[in-house]
Amino acid sequence: MPTKREIIAQDAESELAPVADLTRPLTLRSRRTERQRRKQQKRANSSSAAAHPARLVDLPLELMMAILELLRPSDIFALSRVNKELRAFVLANESAIAQPIIKLRYSILERCLPRPVGLEHVEPAIQSLLKSADRPDLGAHRNAHQNIPPPDKTLHCTCMTCLVRWNALCAVIDFAHWQDHLDRGIPIPTIERGTNPRWNQELLERNRRVALNALNSPLWYARILEAHLESTTRSIRRHSQNKADQRRHYRVTAADIRAGTDEFLQQNGHPTFDYPYARDLYYMLEAFLPGRSWISELQKWVYMPQTQEWHETDLRILVRMDEKRRQERQKSAT
Repeated sequence: MPTKREIIAQDAESELAPVADLTRPLTLRSRRTERQRRKQQKRANSSSAAAHPARLVDLPLELMMAILELLRPSDIFALSRVNKELRAFVLANESAIAQPIIKLRYSILERCLPRPVGLEHVEPAIQSLLKSADRPDLGAHRNAHQNIPPPDKTLHCTCMTCLVRWNALCAVIDFAHWQDHLDRGIPIPTIERGTNPRWNQELLERNRRVALNALNSPLWYARILEAHLESTTRSIRRHSQNKADQRRHYRVTAADIRAGTDEFLQQNGHPTFDYPYARDLYYMLEAFLPGRSWISELQKWVYMPQTQEWHETDLRILVRMDEKRRQERQKSAT
């Protein structure tokens, strides 16, 4: 039975109102706690970035293309090696990427170094004439240059116009290969007449693959133009520093080199009369820019037509010559 004191205590507790819990955690202010807080925040941000990385391909297409158009072709090749996704994007949009780059950086070189026409763009009947071993239009023309690989009759047109284009394209590829030798004054290895050492065979095969890639790949073609622009600036710099060379040189500034464009080639300079069909000609070659002439009256360069008119004319000549030869053979047979 509860005592009187216990009864009074129970009555007092029942009359008391419930007490609210107003306790709060203490705010810790110290250098140690601040460092710990920053580390925790950094780890949280890193985890979020790893879960949702910011990728180049996630940009809007227009913005991404605008960025890529400002790069050099060599930069595009490097970008395509980053991962499979970027490589697939570059290959899928190769022409859309390369053409603006060529227009921005190599508009002059593009007019000087057009590509041969692919054989798939030639009529089948004429293709058989181009592949014939006794073509009537070649005559004594044979490719025996030590620095230029022979053309591939199964992949591109070999009319006279396209042969000239092929030779020029392969010459600039080979010229670019020997730039370090020319800069350092190291003689280019000579090849005895009638011989073809293994190192030259391997080099020509490499140059041939690069040239064939450029026939169907605008990006490879742009890369060749980039390499030739670099060869040209290095060659101009070499000859400008040579006091014994009294020729009028192109003016190339450090800003021109940094810009990476061929705009400075618009100024008056040496027209290209001879093709570098031998490596001995590389020593005095300053700017190999075929297909254009300086017109003094107009004070500007005039370029060969950028259409395929000459190529088509050569094909018509080949057809007429073949028809004439067949008629002569028929007459002699009768």
